Amino acid sequence: MTEFKRKPITQVLVSEVIQDNIENFLHICRITGTPHAIWTKGMIIIVHPARATEKIVEREFDGSRIYELVVFVNYPNYTKTIKWKEGTFELPLRNYTNFPRFCELANWIKQQPEWKQKVEDTS
Repeated sequence: MTEFKRKPITQVLVSEVIQDNIENFLHICRITGTPHAIWTKGMIIIVHPARATEKIVEREFDGSRIYELVVFVNYPNYTKTIKWKEGTFELPLRNYTNFPRFCELANWIKQQPEWKQKVEDTS
């Protein structure tokens, strides 16, 4: 019989955090083929995991997650999708309000200097 075990994530390492405006964010999502984004705690988030090397995989088995980049947009109210005003692209949003790790990530982002930065509107 197979034994199943859960190993909790004990540490998340983030190399870079970027706040973007919604139009640029959606443009990048469109050209990179991003299928969806996460919404929680008043922001949209996309995480870019570190490239899977042998050492990173070992660290993940030890309870760490490593993100090369976390991009977020201040977006106070959840909607199922968000439309890019420069085209026909529509990005589905996943409501992760009930996922504690992503709520903790959002709370952590709100403590970073990037959260307080004024984002330039490029539209």
